[in-house]
Amino acid sequence: MFNQASETAEDFNNTYKYVKEKPIYVTESRSFIADALPEGEVVQIALPTNPAFAAAFAGAGGGGAKEEQQENFAVAKVWIEDGCIVCNACEDIYPEVFEVLEDTCIIRPEAPLNDGLRILEAAEACPVEVIKFDKA
Repeated sequence: MFNQASETAEDFNNTYKYVKEKPIYVTESRSFIADALPEGEVVQIALPTNPAFAAAFAGAGGGGAKEEQQENFAVAKVWIEDGCIVCNACEDIYPEVFEVLEDTCIIRPEAPLNDGLRILEAAEACPVEVIKFDKA
């Protein structure tokens, strides 16, 4: 259909006196950079990482009660259920046990299962919660 056209749009408009104004659209410009802070007294957020409030958080020890250190344990079996999104979190934590492939994760053959705390850490770090294990 287009290859059969014999004149341009401008020729058509001139022949048939077809003139139509094109609408002008105004695009609002936006910036993701915050405006400068006003001079004078500025309100600050009280965060432990803000040096201005370091004294207020002193002795807080990270904001929570101290957890008792968990004793390490052995694992009898560890497996990966369907649904792995290959995020590499488990392999980053315990590469001796977990191997991330192109589309899933596997447990390495002859993987050491004596460090249950690292396997637990990998299972808790898994965003889709597909790492499962049984304690020995």
